[in-house]
Amino acid sequence: MYKVLVCCFNPRSVDTIHYGFIDAGCVVKNLPIDWTYADKTDLLKQHLIDAIEEIKPDFVYSYGWWDIGIDLDAFIGIIKEKGLFHIYWAYDDPVCFENISLPVALKSDLVFTTVEECIPEYKKRGISAHLMLHGCYPPRHRPVPPCPEFSHDIVLLANNYNIEESPIYQEYRLHGANSMIKSLADHGFDLKVWGLWWTHPDRWFILPEKFCGEFLPKGTEPFVYASAKITLGLQTVGTSKTHFSVRTFEAMGCGAFHLSQYSPALESFFQKGIHLEWSKSAEETLEIAKFYLKKEAARKRVALKGQQEVYEKHTLLHRTKYGLDVIKQYL
Repeated sequence: MYKVLVCCFNPRSVDTIHYGFIDAGCVVKNLPIDWTYADKTDLLKQHLIDAIEEIKPDFVYSYGWWDIGIDLDAFIGIIKEKGLFHIYWAYDDPVCFENISLPVALKSDLVFTTVEECIPEYKKRGISAHLMLHGCYPPRHRPVPPCPEFSHDIVLLANNYNIEESPIYQEYRLHGANSMIKSLADHGFDLKVWGLWWTHPDRWFILPEKFCGEFLPKGTEPFVYASAKITLGLQTVGTSKTHFSVRTFEAMGCGAFHLSQYSPALESFFQKGIHLEWSKSAEETLEIAKFYLKKEAARKRVALKGQQEVYEKHTLLHRTKYGLDVIKQYL
């Protein structure tokens, strides 16, 4: 099996794909490249060279938001200097296709994207691209006992982004914030939103402080979800048949009852009322929340079906096994 050097540019967001490669039988070295490397090119180069020499990888697999002061040219330069095959997973597509994905993709040997509709755009530019979705990692995303400190009827784990790259995606995200969060807050539901920037004055959407919790460290998600009756999901993309938030997979993997803002991609993979629920309006959100808060058996039935579905079809092992089948065609 392959030896893989995995480089994650934004471990605060998505940081688990290396587990998928390990589960698939690969020998893996995981090198998080985060803010500690911002404007520290020499340190980046040295640690990357050390990791390459340690594992002697068959390929390098990088992913995430690199525009945090990371010297991308230096990173790519070392990989090319060592003669290694480089793969980039563009999971920030389509929102960041132009400013984040393309600069790496144009210098990579192979690209995976979460957005089927972006594949022709890559191919127009001579870039080999294939689909790879997000997924859950069952050892992390699993049912756990509830914690009193996280006990609320309804919770959301998400950050309050201003999406400057595209007004279309900002508008869709803002619609979700209003139809999902504001509607519930305005009607006095027991709601808690955990994450960054929800009270920030420069945000397009501002939530009253009483509904806000702090940013929680990785690994806390299962305990938050286990302590709530309903877990919410926001989406940024309403134009793709394949892309939706990684939080959806994670919440369902944790065995939570999940109510998400509608996205066409949800219909591609799940059934409404069977695996999860989704809402297209504030009125629908209120109706669904009121119904399921009173119906524990119905909540548990949907949550269980949802967890079974993602465990059977949407784990990181499913993703990396498919990815490796693609990769071997290029090596």
